[in-house]
Amino acid sequence: MSDARLENAKFEPTRWSLVLRACAVDDVVRREALGSLCRAYWYPLYAFLRRSGRDIEDAQDLTQDFFARLMDGSLLTAADPAKGKFRTLLLTSLQHLDADAWRAMRRQKRGGEVQFVELDTVLAEERWLADASLAASPEMAFDRAWAMQVMERAGNRLRAEYRGKPELFEELLPRLTGGGADHLAEIGQRLEMTEAAVKMALSRLRRSYGDILRAEIMETVGSHSDIQQELRYLLSTFSHG
Repeated sequence: MSDARLENAKFEPTRWSLVLRACAVDDVVRREALGSLCRAYWYPLYAFLRRSGRDIEDAQDLTQDFFARLMDGSLLTAADPAKGKFRTLLLTSLQHLDADAWRAMRRQKRGGEVQFVELDTVLAEERWLADASLAASPEMAFDRAWAMQVMERAGNRLRAEYRGKPELFEELLPRLTGGGADHLAEIGQRLEMTEAAVKMALSRLRRSYGDILRAEIMETVGSHSDIQQELRYLLSTFSHG
C-alpha cells in the first residue's frame, strides 16, 4: 500500500487522537478513549514494572494507579504528536511518578477503589516469563511487550480480513514469521490449490500484513516519516536479549 493510500485508508483512530479524546470535557468520550488506551498499553507498562523488580501484586496495582492518573488528565498535558512517540510519553510518565504518590494511591485502591482496567494477570505473567523477562533492562522489557502487542493487533486485523478463507490463512500464517516446515506444494495439495496459487496467496498475505503492521505503527508516531524507522525498531526488539 502506498503512503497516499495509507493516509486515506479508514483505519481505527490513531493513538494520538485517542489521547486528545482522553482529554475531552465530555466524561463518556473521555472514559471510552482512556479505556482504549488502557487495553492497548497496560501490558507493556506491566512488563516494565515486573522487569524493574516489582512483584506481581505491586506491578498490577501500580499499573492500575498509572491509568488512574491518566484518568484525571494530569499525565496527558504533554501529549503532542510533534513531540514523538506516544509509547515514549507513557514510559517517561511512568518513570517520573513519585514513589510516595504511588504508595498513597495503592493504599487508596486497596481501600476500595474500583479498578479502572481489568488486568489478566495470569496471561500477563505467562507472556512476561516467556519473553519480556529476557530483556536486558526494564525499558527493553517495555519495548518488547509493546512490539508484541502491535504485532498481535496486526495479526488480529489480518485474520479478520481472511475470515472467508480460514484454512488458507492458518496454513500460511506461520510463514509470516519464518515458520512453517511444509513445502508450498504440500499446502496446495491439502487445500486443492496449485503450488503457484499458494505462492501468490502467500505473497498477498505478506503484503497485507506489512500494510496492516505499518498502519498500526502509524497510530503510535507523530508523523508518517517516522513509520519505517519505528517498524525497524519494532523488529529489532526481538533480536535483543
